[in-house]
Amino acid sequence: MSNTVGGTSSTNNAANSTTTNKVKANDELGKDDFLKLLVTQMQNQDPMNPTDNKESIAQLASFSSLEQMTNIANAMNTLSQSMTNFSQQSSLTQGAAMIGKWVSGVDTDGKTPLEGTVEAAKWLDGNPKLQIRKEDGTLVDLEMSLITLVKEQAPTTAAAAVTS
Repeated sequence: MSNTVGGTSSTNNAANSTTTNKVKANDELGKDDFLKLLVTQMQNQDPMNPTDNKESIAQLASFSSLEQMTNIANAMNTLSQSMTNFSQQSSLTQGAAMIGKWVSGVDTDGKTPLEGTVEAAKWLDGNPKLQIRKEDGTLVDLEMSLITLVKEQAPTTAAAAVTS
């Protein structure tokens, strides 16, 4: 960087190499980078021709806007994570309310029917699932979104209804 003051010229190579080494790999400027740039600009301005007040105010307004946008982005990330956690807990609570009940649904293939008594509710592979015990005693997982029927007790079979 070269400055001319009163006919004398000086070069600041150390400042140039330091600034070049601190460039981020993702070419993204954050609020700290913006503030450093603003301070460097003010330090190296020509004293005989200082920066216009309007330009300084515009830069400070830009810095303030950047700060607020960063705060909003952080708040949105926090809100998103909270909503994800709430959704997961809500699904598990709904599943827990079905423990002991008889459910019917289809497997993830969309064709195979699954029926049985709910033994547990769990979060597996990013989805709420019920662990059900089928009539043959095996345990299977049923995605909650694929449930088609919920009953207090297992329905009676036609043969059991005729013999009664």
